[in-house]
Amino acid sequence: MPRGAPRIRTSEGKLNQLATRAAARRQELHLGQEDLCGRIAQVTDGDWNPTWRDVQRIERGQRIVSDIEILALAQALECSPCWLLTGQG
Repeated sequence: MPRGAPRIRTSEGKLNQLATRAAARRQELHLGQEDLCGRIAQVTDGDWNPTWRDVQRIERGQRIVSDIEILALAQALECSPCWLLTGQG
């Protein structure tokens, strides 16, 4: 993709399709955004140390999430990567 080219978005205009499910699952687990950051750092052995702002941008659909980040998020949220992406499974 050429630099500055428009990115594909969801029908709601979000850069990722897991935003709503990630936020709902975090809240279901009674975790704050900083708590989720700690869990992510733990499951990645410190390789990914997001700030609450990173989590906020993911949950608002304002940030693209890589495949490795999806796996870490799923582990930290105690759900499947498939469910995060599609809502199924």
